[in-house]
Amino acid sequence: MSGLSQLNVISFNTRNTVSFILLLASFVLLVLGVTQPMLEISAEHAGRELFSYKQSIMEAVETLYEGQNYLVAFLILFFSVMIPVLKGIVILWVFFFGALSQKETAHNFIFTIGKWSMADVFAVGVFIAYLASKASGMLDASLEPGFYFFTGYCIVSLLSLQAKTRLSKSDKS
Repeated sequence: MSGLSQLNVISFNTRNTVSFILLLASFVLLVLGVTQPMLEISAEHAGRELFSYKQSIMEAVETLYEGQNYLVAFLILFFSVMIPVLKGIVILWVFFFGALSQKETAHNFIFTIGKWSMADVFAVGVFIAYLASKASGMLDASLEPGFYFFTGYCIVSLLSLQAKTRLSKSDKS
């Protein structure tokens, strides 16, 4: 257990350096993606706006929670925010701490929880909601900056994992 917090930096070859930079960029995109509005949906009738709805992921979680939709609020928070943050923190840990065997275990853990992140599924779901509301003659929808930041997070975090080289014996153990 003492090796978990012991500084042990992996070799920063070109691929790992690119991966590290992409990882940091993915954190920025995730924060912007969950705090900025994602989608605006509005309805008009006879030239009068009936409603306009624009929220970020975090605002939607708060609204759901306040509306006593605790399970839905938790699921969105867990799969779209908490797991991506955990994944990023574990990847940062792999870059800087632990023995080689611990790094390999953490690396495998990332690939396992990555399947449960659902961030990419959430982004697709928002896009489908956008398309569905555009198809309706009664609703208007527009994608907001949060959607692009969040989608950017999904892409950049995947690229970061793909760019990172497999751990090898040449990494400090």
